[in-house]
Amino acid sequence: MSYLPTIDEVELTKDQLAKWEDTRVALSWNCPAFTHIFINLCSHGKHGAIFARAMPNAAATDGTRIMINPDVFFKYDLQERLFIMAHEICHCMFNHLIQLEKWNVTGKVVYPDGVKLPFDMQRMNVALDLVINAILVNAKVGKFNKEWLYDTTIATHMDVGIDIYRKLWQQFPPPPPPPPPPKRPKRPGEGEPCKDGQGGPGNEPPPIGPKGKSFDDHMKPGEIEGKEPHQAVQEHNQPEWDTHIAAAANLQRLQGKMPAGLERMFQEMLTPKVDWRDKIKALMVRKMGSGSYNWQKPDRRLIVRDIYTPSRSGYGAGTVVVGVDTSGSIGPKEVDMFMAEVSGILEEVKPKELHICWCDAALHRTDICDNPGDLNEIRAKGAPGGGGTSFKPVFNYIEDNDLRPDALVYLTDGYGDFPERKPSYDVIWGSVSLEKFPWGEVVMIPKQAT
Repeated sequence: MSYLPTIDEVELTKDQLAKWEDTRVALSWNCPAFTHIFINLCSHGKHGAIFARAMPNAAATDGTRIMINPDVFFKYDLQERLFIMAHEICHCMFNHLIQLEKWNVTGKVVYPDGVKLPFDMQRMNVALDLVINAILVNAKVGKFNKEWLYDTTIATHMDVGIDIYRKLWQQFPPPPPPPPPPKRPKRPGEGEPCKDGQGGPGNEPPPIGPKGKSFDDHMKPGEIEGKEPHQAVQEHNQPEWDTHIAAAANLQRLQGKMPAGLERMFQEMLTPKVDWRDKIKALMVRKMGSGSYNWQKPDRRLIVRDIYTPSRSGYGAGTVVVGVDTSGSIGPKEVDMFMAEVSGILEEVKPKELHICWCDAALHRTDICDNPGDLNEIRAKGAPGGGGTSFKPVFNYIEDNDLRPDALVYLTDGYGDFPERKPSYDVIWGSVSLEKFPWGEVVMIPKQAT
């Protein structure tokens, strides 16, 4: 299907041309990074954007091109138009339209923890818009209109779209399907029944997010250019986008106009995404080693299934300390996920001795075991604490007991008191926040939806 012939571009009036020029100047002056992306990757034709009345909202994007409805767009003031343009460019930079198409094809959204949710286009559109608007509001880009989507109790500039989709699904679940109507003969003079839950009182669909409306349309990839979605997905050149995004970020920094919110956004886009499980496993194995194999002695767990594999012999590490922040900022889901993963890794690292320290402002309990498989049993005891946060008690425990750990692995949000000096042993922080740590290796642990 070719979409381009159905999009009739319109000529701008003299007043609209002047307002468009003002918008582009404001974008260039306030957001040089977005201007760089717009000119090099999204620009089309003599105006850069495509002006048409093909959609009811102010703007639309297919991930590469930006389309504007002049009848709606130019009713907003200059700073609001700046916000709209930055919003559309963000959709392109985040590759949202290709992601939407992939979810739409599979019909589901899959999460790293194994949760699968049915894909609902409208709900995901709301989630993506909430996050982008929160980023732009935080970065003070343009002016936000109070009628648009924005709710920091649901989405902040620190969030990502699929996590907000999950939250919307939990807070605003879809209604159960209506029961089939009873079959009976139609009475004389009786009208047609309402279909699909529409047309009758009390059948309005439930809300799927906060109050507010979207000002843009999310089109299929390549739709504005008249391409099939699968063709646009195949032609998408991510390295080219990454190159221009990096150049755009540098341009913004050079002009001294890089708010902290935008700095974080660009860092997130340009930092290679490595699953935290792979990263923490690689760190722990690299710093602690792993046990050797004994080919003379088979693995008892598998030999009963007639599978011959060598058993582990020796230890890959001496002492390993696992610290868990129990101040209340770390939820039970994060602790369960973290402990389950660390247990599996330590099975391979095979330390001689394992200390698990449960600490908030004070050290509440320490469990010592020589079998990493005991971690789950220890976790079942519950996590004591719930007060403030200090990391010092765990480091003091190591020093007071004259331990020489190969590594300390600490799950926390990073908000707390650190020791004054960096210890002599390796520290790996499993962090559920973007808080900075004075030393050690940091692995970002995804916050789990409650």
